[in-house]
Amino acid sequence: MMKKMPKAFSNITRLKILSCLMDEKRNVNGLVKNCGLSQSAVSQHLKKLKDLEVIDYENRGRDRFYKLKNNKFGNISKMILKLMKIDQ
Repeated sequence: MMKKMPKAFSNITRLKILSCLMDEKRNVNGLVKNCGLSQSAVSQHLKKLKDLEVIDYENRGRDRFYKLKNNKFGNISKMILKLMKIDQ
């Protein structure tokens, strides 16, 4: 898993998603609304983050809610975005 970590933090969209998931579980629509990203970008990067074993999800009815496997991923993402001076 540790070899996969740099890939999780190597994209601004993934950083924003991880940062948004730090506060609460969200579905795709929640991430689009609260993170200022397009639906296609969110869906594409959620799959990548799931494959990298950084996030997980739970099904609630027809919705899938995503969550961080570890809040440290959100903290790291927020720090990187802050260093890059990119709005979260």
